[in-house]
Amino acid sequence: MNKALKELLRQRKKKELQEREFYNIRSILGYSWAMFFILLGGRQGGKSYSVADFCSHDKIKNRDNSRFYWLRLKPKQCEKLLNDNASKLIDPDLRKKYKLDLVTNTSSVYRVLKRSPKDKKGNTKILKKELFCTVLPISTFYDDKGIAFFDKDFDGWYNIVIDEFQREKNEKNTFDIMYSLVNQLENLVRNTKAKIRVFFLGNTLEEASDVLCSFNFIPEEYGRYTLVKNKKKLLAFLNELKACKNDLEKKIVYDKYKNIDFGKRAVIEYIEPSEAYKNMRHGSIADILLPQASTFTNKIETDYSLIKRGRLTTPNYVIKFGKTKDTWFTVWDKNTIAKYNGEHKTVISMRPYLDEIFNVKARDNIVSQFDYRGFTFRNLITFKQFQKQVELVKPRK
Repeated sequence: MNKALKELLRQRKKKELQEREFYNIRSILGYSWAMFFILLGGRQGGKSYSVADFCSHDKIKNRDNSRFYWLRLKPKQCEKLLNDNASKLIDPDLRKKYKLDLVTNTSSVYRVLKRSPKDKKGNTKILKKELFCTVLPISTFYDDKGIAFFDKDFDGWYNIVIDEFQREKNEKNTFDIMYSLVNQLENLVRNTKAKIRVFFLGNTLEEASDVLCSFNFIPEEYGRYTLVKNKKKLLAFLNELKACKNDLEKKIVYDKYKNIDFGKRAVIEYIEPSEAYKNMRHGSIADILLPQASTFTNKIETDYSLIKRGRLTTPNYVIKFGKTKDTWFTVWDKNTIAKYNGEHKTVISMRPYLDEIFNVKARDNIVSQFDYRGFTFRNLITFKQFQKQVELVKPRK
């Protein structure tokens, strides 16, 4: 295919996307190596609808070979989804499309397959049903420990949706999202490495989310970003794993690839609002009253004034927020913070019991210097990760 034809097809695709009113996940599913799909876009853009459509279709088609989970941050949010037989979980259009008759029991959503004829009062009895979806909160993962979600003999696909995974602006920070999320996912899939699709659905807020910080990447421009290493070997690993017939064969494949880093295995879609979407939102209540809010405009407004791109010369001291190196930072040239990279310098411990000398005044000085914008940062992701750690140490009331 020559360059002129490629450019023509690219421009045609771009035009189609600009004319599209709602988002569709079909193309992003083509990344067969991906485990995580992170969708960032404004409200009413079609993210949740498109993902729910795919997961519903996959569950109905594959039945016992597909498991469908829908996660929200807090129990109250889950309760709202489960009320009135999960009427807020699956869109009415999708219920009609797939002829879904759903009922709920605690956190489980069941698909009714057969009902008895109506009695004199017009009521029916459920004769046959099957599990359709499980709705769980992230924040109370510890309540789900020991519950038999994981089945080591299950060899189908996991479809896990984390809906609205970002805190709203000014929402109180009462728990560590990533710690709770990882533990809840551990409850569901344990050490499964294949046949997993984890969808993160989020509105783009002014503050980058805890989840994006954990992927060590924050998109600064609209587009699709892939976070993967050794892709050819990853595809080979997945194909060999697919061909395995028993646990022994799987163990051989795992051992073969155990020293290869596949990266984050993630696709991030920072969805650019199409002209059709903008026209749809124009004149709405949100457009009139909060026209600059990223929740509706799909635009992240980021402050780059504290980012220092220049060369670093002298490390001064190390700031430790925890026992793991991903929570360590090095201060260079008196006030520039970078990720820790093995520098051997004096340590300021931000918490007790880190096997370092803990001084409350030293900790508070670091927090105060951050609050008064006394630090600069090597890059945006370092700034956001440091900010997250400060919030966990000294949460604002």
